[in-house]
Amino acid sequence: MMMRLAKIAGMIGTAAAFAPRRMATRGAGALRMLSEGDSVPMDGEFMVLKDGPTGLSYSDVFKGKKVVLFGVPGAMTPTCSEAQLPGYIKAIDDMKAKGVDTVACVSVNDPFVMSKWAEASDSGDILMLGDGGAEFVNAADIGFDTGGFGGVRCTRMSMLVDDGKVVKLNLEDGGSFTEGPEAGSSAEYMLTQL
Repeated sequence: MMMRLAKIAGMIGTAAAFAPRRMATRGAGALRMLSEGDSVPMDGEFMVLKDGPTGLSYSDVFKGKKVVLFGVPGAMTPTCSEAQLPGYIKAIDDMKAKGVDTVACVSVNDPFVMSKWAEASDSGDILMLGDGGAEFVNAADIGFDTGGFGGVRCTRMSMLVDDGKVVKLNLEDGGSFTEGPEAGSSAEYMLTQL
């Protein structure tokens, strides 16, 4: 069973790396991609696991706080689990020392998967946000469509949000990942932006 899950996780990571970006749509009109200076979506809920699945409003996450939010194409996938998340686990204390109130991870996964991923990775104080229906990802237009492989996924990204306003936004190409202090979605690069 574990071998099968590992194989599936590897396939998701591979598909995310090669999937084309596609503009999210709602109804007949296309949404505009989130940019620096924009407000993050505030009308909706992430899902977390607290005595069962629980909604956590976007405004509870962002309003009146300085938040580092990083997005991953899929919880428990190779690059997300072996490179991106560990960087934030290592950097969380430095980020908080620079005035960040919350470091959060968002993925188009349900709260059960996000909770198990947090447990398996010992993510500590990182807030793990499930966006199972891709509502936040679509509202911010920071997703890409993998089609039948896994549907809409969050583009690998990081952003600094201050009281609901995007101060810094780092979008990778689909599921690609730039390690280290170069421009990209890594914790090391985010630290240079604080």
